Amino acid sequence: MIEISGLTKRTKKKEILRDINIKMDGIYGLIGPNGAGKTTLMKIISGLTSMSSGRISINGEDYTKGKYLKQNKHTAYLPQDFMIYPKVTVNEALDHIALLKGILDKNVREQKVYNSLKEVNLLEHKGKKMSQLSGGLRKRVGIAQLLLDEPSILLFDEPTAGLDIEERIRFRNLLKHLGDNHVIVISSHIIEDIEFLATRIGILKEGKLLFEGTPEKLKQAAEQKIWTAQIPLEELSKFILDQDVISLTEEGKNVNVRVYSSTSINSSSYEIATPRLLDGYLSVIREHKI
Repeated sequence: MIEISGLTKRTKKKEILRDINIKMDGIYGLIGPNGAGKTTLMKIISGLTSMSSGRISINGEDYTKGKYLKQNKHTAYLPQDFMIYPKVTVNEALDHIALLKGILDKNVREQKVYNSLKEVNLLEHKGKKMSQLSGGLRKRVGIAQLLLDEPSILLFDEPTAGLDIEERIRFRNLLKHLGDNHVIVISSHIIEDIEFLATRIGILKEGKLLFEGTPEKLKQAAEQKIWTAQIPLEELSKFILDQDVISLTEEGKNVNVRVYSSTSINSSSYEIATPRLLDGYLSVIREHKI
């Protein structure tokens, strides 16, 4: 578990994070608009950048040292963009990284590389050069090199960004599998990923934590605010201009629309809808003033 208390990050020009208090365990989804402070928070937790104030404990032990998190083998961080040694094979790249990590015994190193490749289902690709891999496979190599240290907490910044639909599904399944034996923290703006993976969710906006809780609790934030209606297809363009449409589905000559409204809609054409995770997210973002 990661426990963050009173974490604040300031620069000369702005306050990037404001008094953040979170307990992260299970698979934790950190979501919010661009510029909300998600990546900064991930880098602070991984010890890559400083905080202005606050404390961070890992598995019950305070690892704060001044303005930085002390180096430790509990946490491992994978940034959004990952590419190493494009002209060498996957196996060679991981062997070199293991050597840099101080794993000097060749037999031990080979076993750790093998175990890491097996965990992320990359053994059949170990002889390929890094430059030959798809974006999803490169991210798997990124996870494999994290696992060399056998960390208990894995941090991922936008892990499925840039992946096609099939790669995203495979990568989400891998993260779900890793969540059986690790605490996983995922920073993402892709709500579908968070809905599939997260057991708890935090929402950041302009550096402030607006929400923290379970996916079910987040859905409840949009109760009585989502409405559905069926309209003729030819009326859709005008309807979108007049209403806050958040999703639509064509059905023959009609369109089923989902409309967001924080006030009741007095019309027999609309029915109240069961909220989804995206609805809860929109409700929190739109209705919390910073």
